[in-house]
Amino acid sequence: MSDQRLLTIPTFTIMLEHHTIMRDVIRDMDEVGEPYVHEAKFIAQLHRYMQSLSRDKQKQLRTAFSTDNLLAAHILVDKDEFGGESRLIFDRSVIGVFRLFDRSLFQDLTDVALKTQLGSIRLLLEQLESDALLFSDTDLDYKELMDELFHRLSELLNSIRLNLIKMQTINQELSEASEMAAKAGNPQVFSLLQRESIGKISHLLSRHILPTRQFLDEKSRLKDRLNLFECLQKLRRQFELHQDHPREMAMLRYEISFNSFHTQISKVSHSVDQFLARSKKRLQQFNAIEAAFGELTEALDATRHNLKRSWIDGEFARNNGAFMGLMQQARPKVLRISSSEAYLNNVVSDIEARVADQSLLKQHCYVDLTSSKDDSMARRLARAEQIYELVKQMKMAEYQDLTLALHRRLKIHLPGYHFVDLLEGLNFAQRNDEMLGGYAVKVTNFRNRLAQDDTIYLYRKIRTESVE
Repeated sequence: MSDQRLLTIPTFTIMLEHHTIMRDVIRDMDEVGEPYVHEAKFIAQLHRYMQSLSRDKQKQLRTAFSTDNLLAAHILVDKDEFGGESRLIFDRSVIGVFRLFDRSLFQDLTDVALKTQLGSIRLLLEQLESDALLFSDTDLDYKELMDELFHRLSELLNSIRLNLIKMQTINQELSEASEMAAKAGNPQVFSLLQRESIGKISHLLSRHILPTRQFLDEKSRLKDRLNLFECLQKLRRQFELHQDHPREMAMLRYEISFNSFHTQISKVSHSVDQFLARSKKRLQQFNAIEAAFGELTEALDATRHNLKRSWIDGEFARNNGAFMGLMQQARPKVLRISSSEAYLNNVVSDIEARVADQSLLKQHCYVDLTSSKDDSMARRLARAEQIYELVKQMKMAEYQDLTLALHRRLKIHLPGYHFVDLLEGLNFAQRNDEMLGGYAVKVTNFRNRLAQDDTIYLYRKIRTESVE
């Protein structure tokens, strides 16, 4: 590295210009959970970054990022030897600046870090309750203690805020992880991605999310004395007792802020719990299917290598719980989608009929009456007249199930639609050939079910056929 020296500001300016280097360094430190970086690894990362730069830029970076220059500029606080390797320890404030540039670098709060910050607030509270201070800004000791107290609270509030922002993006990360696993064509790759995802999220939940949620819970009881809210309430009472109302109100605002964070982080925790439950269930189902398929493959191979056995033994299905009950399951219904001309004509004619309904409804208003089986006779007659006028002007088509088609068309256009409206419409359509638009009605022996509210109706299918 270069022997030249730069002042702190030029060095830091170059580091900001090429902040990708420090981003990778901080990310590596967080992954291994160490407050330092090995010098050899740092130099290797620097050389990889400089490969695409000009010679002048490379020279500038060698000078700025040399260990001696970083120490002289107070960006490195120490360089030590441990286990035969050289380690570089950056100043925390420098690391903090680079964390602000990238949300992914926000440092996760752990139970130890939170309790350490709480411990410092407890010590300040003890000094405030010791009656050794005058509770006046003219007392320099009191003023320094106040500055330290509000600095600690602001730092804690900011740390939780940054962590909450990072945690709130976890839903996007979870959906991306699920999508990546779903796209994996190889079953082994799917299983591996699912396990890695569950492992990472479980670690995040147990080490960061749950400790932070418990720390911000005003009802939590700690074995080692006061929780955060109890400390804030005692501080507020001290300020109230000494009539320091501005600081009393400041403590109240901190209580409200920390309490709102607890609500938000509880939502994050709930969404992570749901993701883990779904992922574990999906993985269990996948493993069960894979195990059953493996056993089925072995049983099939046994029939291929043994000429006397052309069928898989029924005992196999009885002993394997995964295959029990399959014979009792109904076959899946066929989705009757066809490319035939007749089928496409039916689809097109149905769309045309619905478009005609829409234009018809724009010209007339059918919102005055609602339908009910308990209505008076006069109201039911008025409603039937409306349905008669509507059905009379509808464009009909060739239907395999006239009841279902009319149900769908009336349901979306009549407010307060009830099953009696469908009966009225069917009655009018079947008794009047003009309403059917040239189609003939044919009642079949096939049955179908139709759900309306909480009731299921069983009816015979009615077909409409073109009259040649």
